[in-house]
Amino acid sequence: MKHDSLIAWTSIYIAVGIMALICAVLSVLVTADDWRTGRWRPALETGLDKALFLPKTWLRWQANYMRGAPVIIAIAVYYASDVGFQVFSDL
Repeated sequence: MKHDSLIAWTSIYIAVGIMALICAVLSVLVTADDWRTGRWRPALETGLDKALFLPKTWLRWQANYMRGAPVIIAIAVYYASDVGFQVFSDL
């Protein structure tokens, strides 16, 4: 692999990782805000509800996280095309 290609691939991996981290933090904030405002609140009446509290909260966080995935993909594709990625250029 050429040095320029290695630098481009490394930079795109770092950029996508940073965007995924930002998306994860924002998902935590949205989930907490949903709970605080009452838009979403898991039931905690029965023992089964209490046992499923963490999975329900995790699924809500995942749903909020997945809302950001299209933005991450769009930014990564735009960045890759701007840098001049050609996936099959080395073959």
